[in-house]
Amino acid sequence: MTDHAGSLELRAGLSGPRYFLAGRLVPNGSVVQLCFSGGWVTGRMEWTGVPDGKPRFHASIELDGGGVVEHSLPLPEGALLRWPGE
Repeated sequence: MTDHAGSLELRAGLSGPRYFLAGRLVPNGSVVQLCFSGGWVTGRMEWTGVPDGKPRFHASIELDGGGVVEHSLPLPEGALLRWPGE
């Protein structure tokens, strides 16, 4: 495992449940990096705030010719994430 990388942890907070990464609160829309088999991909994490709902990872896919497609996927439990630049 890479330094400062880990999985999301759902904890109780004063205003309800919140996700944490490497001990830091992950506000909705935070930029994080997700580890794929080929390396780290930068995107943002979003979550509805519903404890049974899975957080999602949103990233842009660059297309030949200059286009961009937005893509989103549910983060599986235990997915390896890190803060950018760490």
